Amino acid sequence: MIKRRVLIVMDDPETSQSIQARLEHSALEVDCAETLSKALGHVFKMLYCLLIVDLQILHIDNAELVRIFRVAKHTPILALTDTLEVQEKIELFHAGVDVFLEKPVHADICAAQANTLISLYLESHERLEKSSPITFGVLIIAPCYRQVLVNEKPLELTRREFDLLHFFAKHPGQVFSRDQIYDRVWGNYYELGGDETVKVHIKTLRKKLSVLGDGIIENIRGVGYRFIPPK
Repeated sequence: MIKRRVLIVMDDPETSQSIQARLEHSALEVDCAETLSKALGHVFKMLYCLLIVDLQILHIDNAELVRIFRVAKHTPILALTDTLEVQEKIELFHAGVDVFLEKPVHADICAAQANTLISLYLESHERLEKSSPITFGVLIIAPCYRQVLVNEKPLELTRREFDLLHFFAKHPGQVFSRDQIYDRVWGNYYELGGDETVKVHIKTLRKKLSVLGDGIIENIRGVGYRFIPPK
Protein backbone atom coordinates (compact mmCIF):
# COMPACT_ATOMS: atom_id res chain seq x y z
CA MET A 1 0.00 0.00 0.00
CA ILE A 2 1.30 3.47 -0.89
CA LYS A 3 2.03 5.70 2.08
CA ARG A 4 0.21 9.03 2.18
CA ARG A 5 3.42 11.00 1.70
CA VAL A 6 3.77 14.48 0.18
CA LEU A 7 6.79 16.47 -0.95
CA ILE A 8 6.69 20.28 -0.76
CA VAL A 9 9.24 22.00 -3.04
CA MET A 10 9.47 25.62 -1.99
CA ASP A 11 12.09 28.14 -0.87
CA ASP A 12 9.62 30.15 1.25
CA PRO A 13 9.97 28.49 4.69
CA GLU A 14 7.03 30.33 6.28
CA THR A 15 4.52 29.24 3.62
CA SER A 16 6.05 25.78 3.38
CA GLN A 17 5.78 25.20 7.14
CA SER A 18 2.20 26.50 7.15
CA ILE A 19 1.15 24.06 4.42
CA GLN A 20 3.11 21.26 6.08
CA ALA A 21 1.26 21.80 9.36
CA ARG A 22 -2.15 21.55 7.64
CA LEU A 23 -1.16 18.38 5.77
CA GLU A 24 0.28 16.67 8.83
CA HIS A 25 -2.98 17.47 10.62
CA SER A 26 -4.62 15.30 7.91
CA ALA A 27 -2.36 12.37 8.87
CA LEU A 28 -0.04 12.85 5.89
CA GLU A 29 3.72 12.36 6.02
CA VAL A 30 5.40 15.48 4.63
CA ASP A 31 8.92 16.13 3.36
CA CYS A 32 10.21 19.56 2.32
CA ALA A 33 12.92 20.65 -0.11
CA GLU A 34 14.01 24.19 -0.84
CA THR A 35 16.04 23.46 -4.00
CA LEU A 36 15.50 21.42 -7.16
CA SER A 37 18.48 19.15 -6.47
CA LYS A 38 17.20 18.28 -2.99
CA ALA A 39 13.70 17.76 -4.36
CA LEU A 40 14.91 15.31 -7.02
CA GLY A 41 16.95 13.50 -4.37
CA HIS A 42 13.74 12.97 -2.38
CA VAL A 43 11.73 11.97 -5.47
CA PHE A 44 14.20 9.30 -6.59
CA LYS A 45 14.44 7.78 -3.09
CA MET A 46 10.84 7.97 -1.90
CA LEU A 47 7.40 7.16 -3.29
CA TYR A 48 5.10 10.19 -3.07
CA CYS A 49 1.39 10.46 -3.76
CA LEU A 50 1.67 14.23 -4.42
CA LEU A 51 4.26 16.90 -5.24
CA ILE A 52 3.50 20.49 -4.28
CA VAL A 53 5.92 22.59 -6.32
CA ASP A 54 6.54 26.33 -6.30
CA LEU A 55 7.47 26.88 -9.94
CA GLN A 56 9.44 30.02 -9.10
CA ILE A 57 12.07 28.22 -6.99
CA LEU A 58 14.53 28.47 -9.90
CA HIS A 59 14.97 30.76 -12.87
CA ILE A 60 13.91 28.04 -15.26
CA ASP A 61 11.03 27.72 -17.68
CA ASN A 62 7.93 26.61 -15.73
CA ALA A 63 6.96 23.89 -18.18
CA GLU A 64 10.54 22.58 -18.27
CA LEU A 65 10.60 22.33 -14.48
CA VAL A 66 7.38 20.31 -14.52
CA ARG A 67 8.81 17.99 -17.19
CA ILE A 68 11.84 17.33 -14.98
CA PHE A 69 9.57 16.02 -12.24
CA ARG A 70 7.45 14.10 -14.75
CA VAL A 71 10.55 12.32 -16.10
CA ALA A 72 11.50 11.34 -12.56
CA LYS A 73 8.20 9.67 -11.66
CA HIS A 74 4.55 9.90 -12.60
CA THR A 75 3.23 11.57 -9.45
CA PRO A 76 0.42 14.16 -9.30
CA ILE A 77 1.73 17.73 -9.28
CA LEU A 78 0.06 20.65 -7.55
CA ALA A 79 1.89 23.72 -8.87
CA LEU A 80 2.09 27.06 -7.09
CA THR A 81 2.57 29.93 -9.56
CA ASP A 82 2.57 33.65 -10.03
CA THR A 83 -0.35 35.08 -12.03
CA LEU A 84 -0.32 33.44 -15.46
CA GLU A 85 -1.73 34.15 -18.87
CA VAL A 86 -4.18 31.64 -20.37
CA GLN A 87 -1.56 30.24 -22.78
CA GLU A 88 0.92 29.76 -19.95
CA LYS A 89 -1.70 27.76 -18.03
CA ILE A 90 -2.36 25.60 -21.07
CA GLU A 91 1.38 24.91 -21.47
CA LEU A 92 1.60 23.85 -17.84
CA PHE A 93 -1.28 21.42 -18.22
CA HIS A 94 0.38 19.96 -21.33
CA ALA A 95 3.65 19.66 -19.42
CA GLY A 96 1.98 17.55 -16.74
CA VAL A 97 0.60 19.81 -14.00
CA ASP A 98 -2.61 18.37 -12.56
CA VAL A 99 -3.76 21.49 -10.67
CA PHE A 100 -2.20 24.86 -9.94
CA LEU A 101 -2.87 27.60 -7.41
CA GLU A 102 -1.82 31.19 -7.94
CA LYS A 103 0.16 32.91 -5.20
CA PRO A 104 -0.27 34.15 -2.56
CA VAL A 105 -1.45 30.70 -1.53
CA HIS A 106 -3.82 30.15 1.38
CA ALA A 107 -2.49 27.15 3.32
CA ASP A 108 -5.96 25.76 4.09
CA ILE A 109 -7.02 25.89 0.43
CA CYS A 110 -3.73 24.29 -0.63
CA ALA A 111 -4.19 21.49 1.91
CA ALA A 112 -7.79 20.88 0.82
CA GLN A 113 -6.77 20.69 -2.84
CA ALA A 114 -3.87 18.40 -1.94
CA ASN A 115 -6.13 15.98 -0.08
CA THR A 116 -8.49 15.81 -3.06
CA LEU A 117 -5.65 15.01 -5.48
CA ILE A 118 -4.23 12.39 -3.12
CA SER A 119 -7.59 10.63 -2.80
CA LEU A 120 -7.99 10.51 -6.59
CA TYR A 121 -4.44 9.23 -7.05
CA LEU A 122 -4.76 6.48 -4.43
CA GLU A 123 -8.11 5.33 -5.83
CA SER A 124 -6.63 5.19 -9.34
CA HIS A 125 -3.54 3.32 -8.11
CA GLU A 126 -5.69 0.81 -6.23
CA ARG A 127 -7.76 0.11 -9.36
CA LEU A 128 -4.60 -0.35 -11.43
CA GLU A 129 -3.04 -2.62 -8.80
CA LYS A 130 -6.15 -4.80 -8.71
CA SER A 131 -6.22 -5.17 -12.50
CA SER A 132 -2.49 -5.69 -13.17
CA PRO A 133 -1.45 -9.23 -14.17
CA ILE A 134 0.63 -11.24 -11.69
CA THR A 135 3.27 -13.50 -13.20
CA PHE A 136 5.29 -16.31 -11.59
CA GLY A 137 7.20 -18.16 -14.29
CA VAL A 138 4.66 -20.13 -16.35
CA LEU A 139 1.78 -19.03 -14.08
CA ILE A 140 -0.04 -15.86 -15.15
CA ILE A 141 -2.99 -14.46 -13.19
CA ALA A 142 -4.95 -11.77 -15.04
CA PRO A 143 -7.52 -10.25 -12.63
CA CYS A 144 -8.88 -7.86 -15.27
CA TYR A 145 -10.11 -10.88 -17.25
CA ARG A 146 -10.38 -13.22 -14.25
CA GLN A 147 -8.25 -15.68 -16.15
CA VAL A 148 -5.35 -17.93 -15.14
CA LEU A 149 -2.83 -19.30 -17.62
CA VAL A 150 -0.36 -22.13 -17.02
CA ASN A 151 2.15 -22.65 -19.81
CA GLU A 152 -0.03 -20.30 -21.90
CA LYS A 153 -3.06 -22.58 -21.47
CA PRO A 154 -6.20 -21.48 -19.55
CA LEU A 155 -6.74 -23.04 -16.14
CA GLU A 156 -10.44 -23.38 -15.37
CA LEU A 157 -11.24 -22.06 -11.88
CA THR A 158 -14.48 -21.26 -10.09
CA ARG A 159 -15.07 -17.69 -8.94
CA ARG A 160 -13.98 -18.46 -5.38
CA GLU A 161 -10.98 -20.47 -6.51
CA PHE A 162 -9.82 -17.55 -8.62
CA ASP A 163 -10.35 -15.10 -5.74
CA LEU A 164 -8.41 -17.40 -3.44
CA LEU A 165 -5.49 -17.82 -5.85
CA HIS A 166 -5.39 -14.07 -6.57
CA PHE A 167 -5.28 -13.33 -2.84
CA PHE A 168 -2.43 -15.78 -2.27
CA ALA A 169 -0.52 -14.50 -5.31
CA LYS A 170 -0.63 -10.92 -3.98
CA HIS A 171 0.99 -12.11 -0.74
CA PRO A 172 3.59 -14.73 -1.73
CA GLY A 173 5.31 -16.41 1.19
CA GLN A 174 3.01 -14.91 3.82
CA VAL A 175 1.19 -17.23 6.22
CA PHE A 176 -2.55 -16.78 6.74
CA SER A 177 -4.92 -18.58 9.07
CA ARG A 178 -8.22 -19.92 7.74
CA ASP A 179 -10.07 -17.11 9.53
CA GLN A 180 -7.86 -14.50 7.87
CA ILE A 181 -8.32 -16.10 4.45
CA TYR A 182 -12.07 -16.28 4.88
CA ASP A 183 -12.22 -12.65 5.98
CA ARG A 184 -10.07 -11.42 3.07
CA VAL A 185 -11.52 -13.59 0.28
CA TRP A 186 -15.15 -14.04 1.26
CA GLY A 187 -15.47 -10.64 2.96
CA ASN A 188 -18.95 -9.81 4.16
CA TYR A 189 -20.47 -12.79 2.38
CA TYR A 190 -21.49 -15.26 5.08
CA GLU A 191 -21.45 -19.01 4.68
CA LEU A 192 -22.02 -21.66 7.35
CA GLY A 193 -18.81 -23.40 8.34
CA GLY A 194 -16.40 -20.77 7.06
CA ASP A 195 -13.39 -22.74 8.31
CA GLU A 196 -14.46 -25.87 6.42
CA THR A 197 -15.32 -23.77 3.35
CA VAL A 198 -11.72 -22.51 3.19
CA LYS A 199 -10.35 -26.05 3.54
CA VAL A 200 -12.53 -27.38 0.72
CA HIS A 201 -11.65 -24.56 -1.69
CA ILE A 202 -7.94 -24.86 -0.95
CA LYS A 203 -8.14 -28.60 -1.59
CA THR A 204 -9.80 -28.14 -5.00
CA LEU A 205 -7.45 -25.27 -5.91
CA ARG A 206 -4.42 -27.39 -5.01
CA LYS A 207 -5.66 -30.16 -7.25
CA LYS A 208 -6.00 -27.80 -10.21
CA LEU A 209 -2.57 -26.27 -9.53
CA SER A 210 -0.94 -29.70 -9.38
CA VAL A 211 0.14 -29.18 -13.01
CA LEU A 212 2.73 -26.81 -11.51
CA GLY A 213 3.98 -29.41 -9.05
CA ASP A 214 3.41 -30.01 -5.35
CA GLY A 215 3.65 -27.44 -2.57
CA ILE A 216 2.24 -24.39 -4.37
CA ILE A 217 -0.11 -23.84 -1.41
CA GLU A 218 1.77 -25.04 1.65
CA ASN A 219 0.08 -26.15 4.86
CA ILE A 220 1.74 -24.67 7.96
CA ARG A 221 0.64 -27.05 10.69
CA GLY A 222 -1.36 -25.38 13.44
CA VAL A 223 -1.13 -21.96 11.76
CA GLY A 224 -2.59 -21.87 8.26
CA TYR A 225 -1.39 -21.69 4.65
CA ARG A 226 1.07 -19.87 2.47
CA PHE A 227 1.58 -19.53 -1.27
CA ILE A 228 4.92 -20.68 -2.69
CA PRO A 229 5.24 -19.25 -6.22
CA PRO A 230 6.34 -21.62 -8.97
CA LYS A 231 9.71 -20.85 -10.55
